[in-house]
Formats: sequence, C-alpha cells, structure tokens
Amino acid sequence: MEKNILGKGCRMDFRRKFFVLCAMLIAGLILVPGCGEEKHPDRSENGKLLIRAGLPPVAFIASRVGGERVESKSMLPEGRSPHDYSPQPHDVLDLARAKFLFVTRLSFEKRLAESLKNAATRIVDVTEPGVEWIPFDGVAHDCEEHSRDGHDHGAMDLHVWLSLENASVIAENICRALSEADPEGREYYEANLAALKKEFADAENFAKKELEPWRGREFFVYHPAFGYFGHMTGLRQVAVELDGREATPAHLLEIIRKARAENVKVIFVQPQFNPGSTRALAEAIDGEVEELNPLEADIVSNTRRMVEVLKRGFTGERSPEK
Repeated sequence: MEKNILGKGCRMDFRRKFFVLCAMLIAGLILVPGCGEEKHPDRSENGKLLIRAGLPPVAFIASRVGGERVESKSMLPEGRSPHDYSPQPHDVLDLARAKFLFVTRLSFEKRLAESLKNAATRIVDVTEPGVEWIPFDGVAHDCEEHSRDGHDHGAMDLHVWLSLENASVIAENICRALSEADPEGREYYEANLAALKKEFADAENFAKKELEPWRGREFFVYHPAFGYFGHMTGLRQVAVELDGREATPAHLLEIIRKARAENVKVIFVQPQFNPGSTRALAEAIDGEVEELNPLEADIVSNTRRMVEVLKRGFTGERSPEK
C-alpha cells in the first residue's frame, strides 16, 4: 500500500514539474523579440488592462475595482478544486500576456508563478499588506495548501476572502496595484473601491445580524474551508474530512453524536467535492446535504446565500428544492 501511494505521489510530482517546465518554455517563446507584434502588450484588443487571478473571488474583486478599464479572469475555473488543478499550456499562454497575476497563497498559484519566470507579468500577493490570518478551526492539516508560507508557522487557513474585512483589504491592495500601473484611472479605481467596500460592509452586517441567534453554535462541513466566515459571524465549523482525508469511522461516530445532541439537520458540502460519507452522515442524523461554495466568485451574493443556507440548517427547515 505504501509503495503504491509513494508511486502515485512521485508521478504527480513529475507531472507538476513537467507542467512548470513546459509553461516556462511557452512563456519564453512568447517573449522572444520578433515573435509577436509587441514584447508584452498586456492589454486586450479593446485596450483594457489584462488581469488574471488565481481564484474566482479574487478575479471578481479585480473586476469590480477595475471596472471597464480591465479584463479580469480567474485561472481556476468555476467548480474546480485548487487541490488537484493544473493549468493547461493554453492557460499559460493567456497568463503570460497579462499585466498582473493576483494570487493568495495556494500551491497551484505558486506553480503558476514559477511558469512566469521569463514573462513580464507582475505577480502580486493580494493578501499583503493587511490581511488578518487565522489558524484552521480545530483541524490539523499537513498539506501544503494549508501552510501559510512554507515555514514553521503552523497550519493557517488560506480561505481569507470569506472574511469580508479581508476581502476589503484584498480590494485595497488590488486598487493600489492598478493605480500604479494605470495612473490615469486612479480616481476611477478608488471610486469603485469605495463602492465595493460598502457592499462588503453591508453584507457583513447582514450576516452578523441574521446569524446572531445562533452565535456560538457549530455547523458541520465536509472540508474545513469556512473558518473565516465562522470567525466573522461567531460560529464554528466542524469538519467531516480529517487531515485532508476521508473521515475514520470513529470520527464519523463522534460527529453523529455531536449533531444529534445539537439537533443538527444539515451537513454542508462544497461543489468541488462529492463525498459519499457526507450523505451517509446526513442519513444517520435524519438530515440532508446542502452546498456551500467557498470559491464562488461573487463574494457579496455568496455571503448572503450562505447566511440563508445556514439559517435553514439551524432551524431544521428543509431546502425548498428538496
């Protein structure tokens, strides 16, 4: 068993290294003088600044701040998990033409950055400065996606955009980068930033007010991605998944015991996962499975939707679609 696991890991590591090598070669070819009309155009055909982000929520923020002056797109497609996603060569071709790549600290973003060593695309960590980091809420992870910077700081939660205060910080950092690259648009970007920050503040106040009756309660999720949302609203997530793996029978029994004691009727799962254990768990507590998507692009709408779904979970109200 150990040999099979090791072999699979080695093959995955080889594929990732091969991808990075191919991507660097592609990026290098793009930037060879004479191979194109411009060395690094970084603008679309209609003159918009080309922006790429690792994640859909960050691309959404960049689009809202940049408005009509930018073309913003996520490298991670909607519905895909960052844990097993590797961009294709055509994605790298597209990325190498962008002015910016806005990243957080997920491992696939690091691989994207490695592919751009020979490109003029500027890589910006939008979590710096100012994002408030929290550790994973009661869950120990050993995978690199959940390490803050690869050093010995413990397991930090990287889903920072699910705190709307952090989302505002990310928006500020994006606004700063765009203003430096496009000084003529500074006032436009700052006006968009102010409007977006107000939307974030309104959504945060809504979430806190609506979930106040259940402050201090636990909610049950498959993958522990909602620590920031819980921290913001005074709730605490309990994860079915343990250390990045399927739950053990003992862990499932403990969750069932907790859920029954608190009369929990909903187990939340991300659309990026399809775990059978979650549905079995829902049946064991005579409940149901509901989707919560931490990677939904529209952070404002997603926050309001998560509030409504959580309220149904706490009240035991069945989903109207079921």
